[in-house]
Amino acid sequence: MAAARPGDPDAVEPPAGPAGGGAEPQGADAALDAAIDDALAELARDHPSGGPGDQPDGSPESARAQSERWRRSRAGLRSAMHTISARVVSERALAASEEAAAGAEAAPAAAAGQGRVTGRRASPFEWGFLGGLGVLIAYITFLVLDSIRDTLLLIAIATLLAIGLDPLVSMMTRRGLRRGAGVAVVFLGLLAVIAAAVYAIIPPIVNEVGSFINSVPVLITNLQTNETIRDLDQRFGVLDALRNSNIVQNVGSGAAGGILSAGFTVATVFADLLIVLILTLYLLAGFHRIKAAAYRLVPASRRARVMDLSDRILKQMGGYLSGATIIALQAGLVAGVFSAIIGLPYPWAIALGAAVLDFIPVVGPIIVGVSITLIGFTQGLAIGIISGTFYLCQHLFEAYWLYPRVMRRTVNISTGGVVVAILIGAALLGVTGAILAVPVAAAIMLIVREVIMPMQERS
Repeated sequence: MAAARPGDPDAVEPPAGPAGGGAEPQGADAALDAAIDDALAELARDHPSGGPGDQPDGSPESARAQSERWRRSRAGLRSAMHTISARVVSERALAASEEAAAGAEAAPAAAAGQGRVTGRRASPFEWGFLGGLGVLIAYITFLVLDSIRDTLLLIAIATLLAIGLDPLVSMMTRRGLRRGAGVAVVFLGLLAVIAAAVYAIIPPIVNEVGSFINSVPVLITNLQTNETIRDLDQRFGVLDALRNSNIVQNVGSGAAGGILSAGFTVATVFADLLIVLILTLYLLAGFHRIKAAAYRLVPASRRARVMDLSDRILKQMGGYLSGATIIALQAGLVAGVFSAIIGLPYPWAIALGAAVLDFIPVVGPIIVGVSITLIGFTQGLAIGIISGTFYLCQHLFEAYWLYPRVMRRTVNISTGGVVVAILIGAALLGVTGAILAVPVAAAIMLIVREVIMPMQERS
């Protein structure tokens, strides 16, 4: 195509560059502009007069008007071609994205189909082997847990004590005391309470048992002064048979064996108590670090919720120990005052024993009541009957009125829930289960209210 002079109506000007510049277009746009210019140049050569219907008069104004029309036609054609090109490119891109999405959707279905095919091809022997392996692992786990059950119970009791004592340590730290010093003060106070209870309970028991063993032959001899017993002895020889029986003859050796067995039992109890105290000390000292480490095992997206629920559960467990302490103090005070009023020996030992044993739900108060009744019978028949009747009323008042109401306020669990939890815990794990039943039941109820019920409402 020949170069055209300015002002020539047949001239086709080169395409303008991008906005504001004279730079030549590049790439696909440059090729499209070149093709448009070539087509317009061919059209101009075919219609030198300006196209069908045009009638130029040869004046400069007519030439300029014709040039302007051709320029507008060229710009419109170029714009239309660019629009068509852009639309074609966008449609191709959309089609490619739809194909990619369809492939992504088909891949999981194909994988699932392949998995189903693979599952259908699994032989019955493989299913049986996997099932048997699962049963074997479950049985081994059960044996391991059963063999360390006593250790796990000691850890659970120590953890419960640490949770219950942590509020006291936190209160001391808020008042300016360092946490290590607060832990030391609280732990020494716990040791003082346990030592006072042991000192008040053990010596009277040892003295009374020794006195009873020594007085058995004398009691048998004194029975001869009773007319009824003397008449029976004359007719059937009861006293001679009793005096010559193996029970009386072996009372010394039997007592020695019983004392030895009791000594082993007491040693085992003290060893378990020592382990619990050591674990409590370590757990109490590192309570916040242990909590932080446990929370880090939870995914970050759920950590805040788990921390909130865990803190509330720990608060309820601490409330359980606070309530149990209140009930135990009440039981000890009532037992000590009653023993002092009716003249039972060792009233302070009875009070401390009642307070310590009352931490064991249901079973502890029964042991205290039976012990006080037996001690009362040693002082007289009427005193024994009064002691048994009084402590039966005290036990009913504590078990069915005071205990559920205190626990409902401190642990936020219903009265019926407290009784059912204690019964189930005692049936499963005995005394330890009865101790742990209420806080565990409170934790389960909290999880049900805060997690299970909202999930059911949303479903």
